[in-house]
Amino acid sequence: MQNLIISNIEFNNHFFVNNLNQIAVSKPISDKPIVKALVELCHLYGVEQVVISPGSRNAPLIISFTGYGKFECLSIVDERSAGYFALGLAREKKRPVALVCTSGTAALNYSPAIAEAFYQQIPLVAITADRPKEWVDQLEGQTINQPGIYNNFVRYQCSLPLSGGHSDDEWYMNRMLNEAFQKGMGPVPGPIHINVPMREPLYGKTVYPDKPVRKIKTLKGDSLFSQKAVDELVAEIDKYQRVMILTGAMDSNPQLKEVLASLAEKGVVVLTETLSNIEDPNFFSNIDRAASTIDDNEHLIFSPDILITLDAPVLSKMIKKILRDKPARIHWHFSNQSNITDSYQSLTRIIKGDGEQILKQVAEKLNPREKRFKEVWRNRTEKSTERHKQFFNNLEWCDLKLFKLLSEQPFNNMQIHLGNSTPVRYAQLFNWNEGNRWYANRGTSGIDGSISTAAGAAYQTDKPLLLITGDLSFFYDSNGLWNKYLSPNLKIIVINNQGGGIFRFLQGPSESDVLDFFETKQDLSCEGVANTFSLNYFTCKNEDEFSSKMEQFLSKNDKPSILEVFTPGKENGKLLKKYFKFLNNEI
Repeated sequence: MQNLIISNIEFNNHFFVNNLNQIAVSKPISDKPIVKALVELCHLYGVEQVVISPGSRNAPLIISFTGYGKFECLSIVDERSAGYFALGLAREKKRPVALVCTSGTAALNYSPAIAEAFYQQIPLVAITADRPKEWVDQLEGQTINQPGIYNNFVRYQCSLPLSGGHSDDEWYMNRMLNEAFQKGMGPVPGPIHINVPMREPLYGKTVYPDKPVRKIKTLKGDSLFSQKAVDELVAEIDKYQRVMILTGAMDSNPQLKEVLASLAEKGVVVLTETLSNIEDPNFFSNIDRAASTIDDNEHLIFSPDILITLDAPVLSKMIKKILRDKPARIHWHFSNQSNITDSYQSLTRIIKGDGEQILKQVAEKLNPREKRFKEVWRNRTEKSTERHKQFFNNLEWCDLKLFKLLSEQPFNNMQIHLGNSTPVRYAQLFNWNEGNRWYANRGTSGIDGSISTAAGAAYQTDKPLLLITGDLSFFYDSNGLWNKYLSPNLKIIVINNQGGGIFRFLQGPSESDVLDFFETKQDLSCEGVANTFSLNYFTCKNEDEFSSKMEQFLSKNDKPSILEVFTPGKENGKLLKKYFKFLNNEI
């Protein structure tokens, strides 16, 4: 069993544990916030010595490293010599050492030492100042194309965003730097390259208010964690009452379901999606139904103190908005990926290993949570469910009505594939029979390939397989029917609303005077495609026709079948907006 790695810094079996809180600086430092964050993370990851070569573009770095008060700063003019000098320091002290230089060929002079450090597995942190990207190749002095110059000899390289840009810049920078340090000081140490573009003026200084800097920890284990690791996780979670587990698209996993059910019994809020393929009376499904009723001023009430996520893509934009607006204090992410995924901008701990087994160990020792947080979610879910049912009284024919009818069909033990854009989102709003398995290409969320993916799965399984897709997705991938491996168990429902219906719902495109270019309006039918590839073809244009054709469509099994359902394109977006307003009691 592997031991717990606490600080992410392991170099020749020497561990360094650092305080997560910001250390007060001794004097003003650069007024560029990204430089400040870089310097603080260098300190948290064990850098004590910084070898600096003179320059102007690196002035903010010089001002900040020397002003921070926690580094021994050494000045060496020749960057080539500085690189080797730092290598000697790092090897002797068994700690990472930072290098700081100006832009241009100064950075190239680090190359020999970085290559040597790579093969000796010594963690050098090469920090190169740079001009903004738009000035590269513009005959500007001391300017070369610096990103990637050490590609063959570093564990990680990145170019930081410019300070003063979008509010996400510092979050993006924090994620990259945590990943950089973890890879540079991990089980196989080595140099990393951090390129720092900066605009003038370069010599501004300021004193920052105290604010914690976020260091992302990593816990590593095999199928079972050591008792020490489990105790650390339980101790952290026991500090808070409001705990949430958010699941995304994944294959059916009975073991995980059992673990999550035991956590839900102890008061943990478990949110699932249709594509999560796990159901339990104690879980909260239909996330968007409840989340759409949560006003901005209620985000704090519905946000957890501890968020736990798995390495699976989450569909709901609404829950993402809530969790990003009011970030959790602690965020655990179970992932065996080499990169850092910080979807909710609050990540504090990556947990590597067998997620369900580790969660099981935690669940066994976890004390029950107070029920208030869970009751908040239950009350809102029940309210939104009641409003959801009321909305369909006398609802006219549309995409939303079609999905209600589909959700009432006796689908059982079936694979159901969903096309991207509207089908996968509509499916989230309804309760379906248990026992089905749900899939969609949510890795990249494109409309291409939905037929081909479903056809491949149908060829491999004896179970009935249903694809529900939109008209643009269907026509885009109609060549997915152009092969001799189509199984008669393949059923395709095409929702033909004469274009990309999602764009009539999205706020930007729906209000645009060039909506036609977004939705790509068309008046085609799937009948010709069905005839070309010799498929059974059925069609309907209203609720009565749907009811009469559905049974025949599902039972016909001599060859693949298509049911083309026509809905009113112009009305679908209006009715979906009306639906969400109705859930909010705004009508």
